[in-house]
Order: sequence, then structure tokens, then C-alpha cells
Amino acid sequence: MNSEDLVKQYLKTKDPKLRDQVIIRFVPVVKYVMARLNLSVRNKTELEDIHSSGIMGLLHALDDYDLSKNTAFKTYATWRVRGGILDYLRKIDFVSRGDRAKLRDIEKTMNQISFRFGREASAFEVANELGMELRECHRLLEMAQLNFMLSIDQTQTHDGEEVRLSEILPDPDAIGPYEEVSQKSTLNAVKEAIFKLPERQRLIVLMYYTDEMTLLEIGKTLNLSESRISRLLGKAVLSIRLELKKVDALSA
Repeated sequence: MNSEDLVKQYLKTKDPKLRDQVIIRFVPVVKYVMARLNLSVRNKTELEDIHSSGIMGLLHALDDYDLSKNTAFKTYATWRVRGGILDYLRKIDFVSRGDRAKLRDIEKTMNQISFRFGREASAFEVANELGMELRECHRLLEMAQLNFMLSIDQTQTHDGEEVRLSEILPDPDAIGPYEEVSQKSTLNAVKEAIFKLPERQRLIVLMYYTDEMTLLEIGKTLNLSESRISRLLGKAVLSIRLELKKVDALSA
């Protein structure tokens, strides 16, 4: 019996043994989500706690799954697992306030340099402008991707609509699994922001969000290190944030 059929069978019978089988079958989803988030855990206990939060998300997914929505359980479970992990990371302040402040400075500086020279700012230029070591700038750019994930998972207002950008970024041409309201303007804004990225960054964003590849997989495909991909993705998501802020400012 394939995994999706196993879920359907459990929902029909509510057999506890089948429930255990479903959880075991979908545990790799938790590992997959953790790999995509590219977490730099500080110790084994933290890693175990993050994994546990993902398992809780998986359990909630099974309890709340609705067959009538015509969404594969694996897809739904992936979103709930990621949501559970992000909630936990937000709760423990995984990205410290100090790092968030530094990321805002980097974002602002990137925008200033881009406006000044009419091109994308390099990490070296940003670090030099801020009087920051290049290594620290690289670390923060890698952190930017996770900070972005934490922030877009929260409800935001765009063009008068309450949306979660995390639900629409993975597939710019489709409504997310939980969305029932129109998100046309937000989708267009995200598409435009992605389109304006340098070609390599745009490719990385699409591979990460649309093709759902891990940073390691993207690195192997583009013959770049995982940390390099992480930094490029970090720069890309900061650029997307800047473009969305510009759109909101114009529509205000």
C-alpha cells in the first residue's frame, strides 16, 4: 500500500496501528524540511527539540487532514511540519534580536548601494559600508534566509489582504493549500520581485521554492558550495523584501 492510500485507510478506520504506520512512513518529511531550512544548530539537544517540533506538526497534520481538499497528504504534512518547526524556532528566538537588527542594517545598506550605483550590492561593499567583517556579513546573509522564513510565515497585510507569503512563494502560479481568498496582487508583486533578481539568484530562488530542492542539491547542480548557495539565497530574499516594501509604499 502506498503512503497516500495508507493515510486514506487510516482516516476511514482510525486504527491506532495504522496511525503509527503513517507517522513512521512520513517521518522523512521532517528530515527533509529541516534540511531545506539549513539550520545551524548549537547542540544535540536543540536538534532533537527541533525534530520533535516537526513530529508534532506531522501529528497535527494527520489529525486535521481533509481528504475533500484534494491535496496530497505529503504536501499538507510538509506545510504543517514546517509551520511547527518555524513556530518553535520563533518561540526560542533562534534568530536573535541582535542578528535581526544587523540584518535590517544589511537590507538598508543593500538598498542604498543599489540605488547609488544602479546595480546589485556585493557582500564586500555592504560589509565595508557597515564597518563589518566580511565573514560576519556572510554569516548574516546565510541567516537571512531563515529570518525571512520566520517572518513570512506570519500573517502580513499586502494591498489590503491578510496573507502568508510562505504559502504562495513555493508555487507562484498556484494558490497555497490553505488559501481560499484572492492573492492575485501579492502573487504579481512576488513574481515581479523574483524577475528583477540577478539571473543566478533568480534560478536559486526558483529551485528552492518552486522545485523544493535543498541548498545542498542546488549547490551540486550549480557547482557551488552549500554555504555559497545559502548566502546567495539570503541576498535574494532580502532583495524580494525590499521590492515588496516599495510596492506597499507606492500603494499606500
